[in-house]
Amino acid sequence: VDEETGAVGYAPPHLVNYRAMVWCLHTCSVKKVVALSSTGTLDPSSIPVGSVVMPDDFYMVKPDPTTFWPHPAMGAIEADKAKGQVGRIHFAPAIPEDEAWVSWRRSTQKMVEGVFASANQGSAPGEEKLHLAKGQSASSWPLQNDEGKISSGEDSCVYVNTIGPRFETRAEIRSYKALGGSVVGMTCAYEWTLCSELLLPYALFSVVDNACNGMSTHPGGALQEYLDHKKDIGVVTDAMVAALVRGLSELEIPPTDSS
Repeated sequence: VDEETGAVGYAPPHLVNYRAMVWCLHTCSVKKVVALSSTGTLDPSSIPVGSVVMPDDFYMVKPDPTTFWPHPAMGAIEADKAKGQVGRIHFAPAIPEDEAWVSWRRSTQKMVEGVFASANQGSAPGEEKLHLAKGQSASSWPLQNDEGKISSGEDSCVYVNTIGPRFETRAEIRSYKALGGSVVGMTCAYEWTLCSELLLPYALFSVVDNACNGMSTHPGGALQEYLDHKKDIGVVTDAMVAALVRGLSELEIPPTDSS
């Protein structure tokens, strides 16, 4: 934001003020967060372009400290409410033992599950707007199992967070795939980390609109594949946002703790 004019300009991923953005959510009494992201697939055969997934883990290529510390509202191992603390810095994000996070992922999935059927209604075979990723069904979409459980090992859906603003080289992409990555983006692990530090469950929907560098199997190449899906992905994203707005508006909002 321009300090003189107030005009909003483009901020490349490496210049986004994630701390300000997430702290703003906290000051607005936000209790849970849902995010949509644009991603590239590391394995088009299992996560095709035109699909949507919900990552259950992330890998930061350059894991710089991402934290609100040394803000006085941050604790070390736990948040001490008696001291006015609202978060803690020593924790592991994206773990299946985090029941609030697992439950929130399932709740947001329920909000959008009807989008899959409506998006593909009337589509001829091979011309669907939305494609299923490996492990997905019409009822589980966009989770990759019907139970909504957090997977491990090869079944996990891992969001790889690169630095940007440039795109990744072919060698980098091969290394991320070998490390177990599923999709690649440039922003969400920062948001996820900071939300988790403030005890805000973070549910992520990753819309797959391209194949990563060197991974496209499209006869026209990666750019043509992106262009072929761009319009449909826009329609699907709009439908997901509308479904989430409806679902979120129906949630019961707990009273704010004024203490």
